[in-house]
Amino acid sequence: MRNILIISYHYPPDNIIAARRSEAYARHFHKFGIFPTIVTDRYEKEYDGQGKLIGYKNHKPYEKPITEQYKSHRVVRLPRYITPLQWFQKSIERIPLLSPLFTLLMNCLGHFDMHLLSHHANYKSFLSNHLKNNSYNMILAIDSPHFHVRLAYLLHKDFRIPYIVDFRDLYDNNILNQDYRPTLKRRIINNLKKKAFTKWLKNTKLITASSQLLADYYAGLINCKGFEITNGFEAIDYEAIEQEKTQLFQIASTGRLYCNQDWSVFASGVRKFSSEQKPDNFRVVFAGVRKDANDIIKTIKSFIPEQYLMINGWLDKEEVYRIQYSSSILIVASWQGTLGVYSGKIFEYLGARRPILFAPGDNDGVVDRLLKRTRAGISTNTPQEVCTFITEKYNEWKQTGRVSYSGIEEEIMKYTRENQVKKMAELIHNFLPAKSNR
Repeated sequence: MRNILIISYHYPPDNIIAARRSEAYARHFHKFGIFPTIVTDRYEKEYDGQGKLIGYKNHKPYEKPITEQYKSHRVVRLPRYITPLQWFQKSIERIPLLSPLFTLLMNCLGHFDMHLLSHHANYKSFLSNHLKNNSYNMILAIDSPHFHVRLAYLLHKDFRIPYIVDFRDLYDNNILNQDYRPTLKRRIINNLKKKAFTKWLKNTKLITASSQLLADYYAGLINCKGFEITNGFEAIDYEAIEQEKTQLFQIASTGRLYCNQDWSVFASGVRKFSSEQKPDNFRVVFAGVRKDANDIIKTIKSFIPEQYLMINGWLDKEEVYRIQYSSSILIVASWQGTLGVYSGKIFEYLGARRPILFAPGDNDGVVDRLLKRTRAGISTNTPQEVCTFITEKYNEWKQTGRVSYSGIEEEIMKYTRENQVKKMAELIHNFLPAKSNR
């Protein structure tokens, strides 16, 4: 059994999709000869006087890490206490001249997660002591945040432990777009990041990323080969859900909405559908919408009549899965101006086994090709195509009470979290030296 140290700020109960990736490694690595130790935060929820969640608790410097030991993995949760440098950053962040100069200085020194300066210091202090008394065959750093990669590089220098880096995103998801014209400030930051990552990756044994295009970009910085490990879905999450009979033909989007997604194609297609069909048993649900999506929701409301809309805020993941499972169509919009990026929710939609409507498509990009391989849905690029697809499914639903699904199970199962972790484990075993330096 190989022992691997995983550095991952995002980990449950942190309730975002980034936490699902490290959770999958914790849950499945042991099946493939790897025992992982995950170093993460002590996520302890804080509530206001009305019982509303307001965030996660910050700790005192004297508070200690908490270790959770399981048969399949170990989790070490570090206290979230604020260092003097972080206090200084917070105190000047609203000062017009001083704050950007301080940020530039820290960027030049290789610190890009300004809100996590404390974490870099706290994680480095803990890990430097931890590795003096604990032996690992390899370090796995999951990016982002970026400080994980910096730490893996520094710890390799100090302890000679091989390290690999697993990327969820690019440091700027627009950089592969030929039409991208970043501001001068963004160009400076991107150049600093590119220089830093080239340095941090030069000794890595393996580079993986959530899509092949991203893996190739990072691997190209140091002239090596990168490998794709996509996000995925946990099969067990959907096995326990009972399909609810509904009197509504429901289209659903679950999870965050992003400003660089174009929702107008879908919304315009729905407007055309509702105008032509005038359905009285139809609903479009946007679940898990955050406040930062207010402008997107305004755009959607300008197209879709309000009687057909249901918009929910944060929901726990079990409720999200239930909504997915009980819907007739699941909708996702492509990321405009970005290449090689899967939406994380696309894999959850595969797990729900419901027809996927991708509008607009990504011009034969990774999601278009995924839908073709799995036959789990359709890519559309015009409001008329959206309207036609919805109308076909709606008529089928009216006639039979259900919507057929044509997904190829063998292809879909390739994207379970377990199978993606298996791919990662095989890469690790192939690239790991026969004997670690530690």
